[in-house]
Amino acid sequence: MNYFLSIPQHSKYDNILYAVLSFLLVLLSTELSWFSKADVSTLKYLSLTAGTMVAVAHLYGKSGVIGTFFALMFYYAFVRSEPTGAGYLYTLAVTISLFIVISVFEKVKKNPLLTRLAFCVYIFLVPGLAALFLALFTPSYFPTEAALNLYLSDSIGILITAPLIVMVIKMMNRTPSLKAYFESIKNQTKAQWILKSLLVSAIFLVLFADATIPGNNYYTFMLLAPLMLLAVFNFSELTQVILMMLGYFLLFESTDIHDLQLLNTKMALFAMFSLCIYMMLDYKWSLKQQIQKNINNLYLDSQSDFGTFQKLDATTLNMTDFVVAAIDLRPIFKYPLEKRDRILRQIALFFKHHTALHDKSYMLYDISSLVVLIENTEVAIIGLGTLPEKLGAYLKERNINFAPDRIYYCRCQKGIRIKQTVNRLYANIRLAERHSDVVTVNCDDNVLDDYIAFLENVNSGNTELLRQNYLNIASPEKVSFELLSRFSIEGKPLNTALVFQCAQKLGYLEHLEDHVMQKQLKYMAALDPMTYDKGSINLTPEFLSSIRAVKALIEQTVELGLAPEKLTLEIVESGNIENTQTLLEALNLLKLHGFKLALDDFGAGHATYNQLLTMPVDSVKIDGSLVRHCPEDPIKQKIIENLKSVADTLSLEVVAECVETQEEADYLKSMGIDYIQGYFFHKPAAAL
Repeated sequence: MNYFLSIPQHSKYDNILYAVLSFLLVLLSTELSWFSKADVSTLKYLSLTAGTMVAVAHLYGKSGVIGTFFALMFYYAFVRSEPTGAGYLYTLAVTISLFIVISVFEKVKKNPLLTRLAFCVYIFLVPGLAALFLALFTPSYFPTEAALNLYLSDSIGILITAPLIVMVIKMMNRTPSLKAYFESIKNQTKAQWILKSLLVSAIFLVLFADATIPGNNYYTFMLLAPLMLLAVFNFSELTQVILMMLGYFLLFESTDIHDLQLLNTKMALFAMFSLCIYMMLDYKWSLKQQIQKNINNLYLDSQSDFGTFQKLDATTLNMTDFVVAAIDLRPIFKYPLEKRDRILRQIALFFKHHTALHDKSYMLYDISSLVVLIENTEVAIIGLGTLPEKLGAYLKERNINFAPDRIYYCRCQKGIRIKQTVNRLYANIRLAERHSDVVTVNCDDNVLDDYIAFLENVNSGNTELLRQNYLNIASPEKVSFELLSRFSIEGKPLNTALVFQCAQKLGYLEHLEDHVMQKQLKYMAALDPMTYDKGSINLTPEFLSSIRAVKALIEQTVELGLAPEKLTLEIVESGNIENTQTLLEALNLLKLHGFKLALDDFGAGHATYNQLLTMPVDSVKIDGSLVRHCPEDPIKQKIIENLKSVADTLSLEVVAECVETQEEADYLKSMGIDYIQGYFFHKPAAAL
């Protein structure tokens, strides 16, 4: 329970109402639990007053404490007047301590440890202070054993009755909670009913045995302990408290009052027993809170109100001729959760109130897309083309900066696996260039299908190595070459650059590079090291940023017996450098093992002077766009001259690629370029 104010007090009328209610409850409970030697019953040992006082203080705050004060004063003045004044002293001690405690709790009510702190204060401190005051100031009426008895009866009364009173009043104030409680009882399974019935029967059997066999109390506690701990995890907190109360009534006998020392011993045992149960209940409650917290942290699509993939799969199972369309929502999923939910909710409202497609729409979070089912008719497909514009206008009116630029679709027949269709749509979404003039994209007729199919099944049969030699101007007798790759599917050649672009967008890049690299390393390992000076292979920054991939490269060269100094790794421009520090660590590791590094495609993309200064490269390759027609272009000449000057300063070799004419070769030689590569010197040929 949370021992801070759970019922807000908004007005003076509320305060008066709570105080009057507290007055009546405490007055009634005090009469019920009055301790009288002349009228002994088992109920008299349980201090209902203490439990009620704590309950109203918890529920009604200071108003509850004020009602408690006047109820006790009224009782001891007019109902049971005590000449010793012990009742008034008890009233002052309890109400003052409760008032101070409530004042402190109001100030620290957000502290997560407040529940446990309040438990200790109410169980130990408040009744302890009351008993101590009586023992100090009325020793003749309340000797040590009597004060201890009062302390134990108050503590047990708070332990058992305060939670019960609080739960009952809260349930009465919240009808749905009361209904939910009884509904949970009604919905118990047969196995749960049997288990709980057996537990309750065993508990009462032990209690009745205690009542019929004299001197059996200690054995009773030993038998009750495991049964009550089992009950903790099989009953609600309310039921558990009721079981404890019933057990209390059955454990204590009317004759116990004649031996106060024995009574105190039994009550102390029961108090310790109850505290153990409460510790288990606290653990159970904390576990529930943690589970609920984890559930709350899960993102559940209660906002967008669309179907899921499972529903999509079930819906299309028996459909014969239909179209599956998709709208790309990836930009939305880059926003913070709250903003994303707001946009998704608005999209759901658009489909619900402005289209007839809401019940045929499915939010697929794993591909960040909204999938829609329509009939396979030309009219329906034409209607698809208007969706992006209408949705964009709807969101713009609501100040939402998101406008889908197109919609993708596939025609489907009965028996087709919907997962394959969704993957096809997703691939086309990933590969498409944004902000195209084409609004509807037919994924059944797409030039990229061959590339998707190739990447899904990369193997040696559709991958070929090419070798292009390049000229060492200072030492023409030394053979240097670069290994390239060529791809095909079913005999049809594919554009190599486009293959790598598609691989990058679809997440196949590392797998593709690893496959090509292994073929290249095996080719070089099979060559006689004396027949060439160095060989080059291309790798993207993404691949080289993977420490796992770099270590695998190093291990493979060792296994193949390939000398690292014979191998140059060219960092190509086509990749993206997302984590410069990780890339530099990987490059330094390669340098440490003797590999040569080159910066490819200088003058395009990320290949800039900054990379020359920061990367531990040995050479730099001038991009073909700067080499072509350089003898006639003074701007290109100036860039090449500056690059050569910087390279000389850094002691780097310079390679010019895409050299195709004698004039280009002559100019580059005059500039002191170290290597020339291109069709003018050697055309790529199959590596045999």
